[in-house]
Amino acid sequence: MHGSIEYWPDPQRGIREAYRVLSADGVACMIGPVRPTFWLSRFFADMWMLFPTEEEYIEWFERAGFKDVELTRIGPKWYRGARRHGLVIGCCVTGIKTQSGDSPLQLGPKAEDVSKPHVNPIFVFFRFLIGTICATYFFLVPIYMWIKDKIVPQGRPI
Repeated sequence: MHGSIEYWPDPQRGIREAYRVLSADGVACMIGPVRPTFWLSRFFADMWMLFPTEEEYIEWFERAGFKDVELTRIGPKWYRGARRHGLVIGCCVTGIKTQSGDSPLQLGPKAEDVSKPHVNPIFVFFRFLIGTICATYFFLVPIYMWIKDKIVPQGRPI
C-alpha cells in the first residue's frame, strides 16, 4: 500500500487491504493530514482533498480489525499544536494485526466508474484554479506559523 491517503478514493478499503497483507502480529503505520478546525482552513481542505478527522483514522483502523490502535499528532518541531488557523498538521496511526487471515470488515464490490464522461474544459479550469488557491493557502500558513514561532517566545500561545 502506498500513496497519500488524502488522494485515496476509498481509504477504508486501503486500510482493510493493509490488514489483509500483514502477517499476524504485524504493525500497520499510516501518516496523513488531519481535518482543520478553523472554518477557513477547513473550507480550503474540503475543496482540495481528503482531510480525515483523527476519529476517522482510528475508526478505519478498528473497523479493519486492528487492535491497540494509537494516534499521534505529528508536525515540525516549531509547530506548537492547534491554533486559531485550526491546523493540526498531521498524524501517525498505528495498529496491530493480532490474528492471521483476512480483515473482519466486509465491504461490497469496489465501485468503479469506467465510463469516460465528457469533461467540460471550463470545469477543469475552475477546478485547477480552486486547487491552486487551496494549495497556496496550505503552503503559506506553515510559513506564517514558522515566522510567528521565531517571534513569539516559547510557552506563549501563537
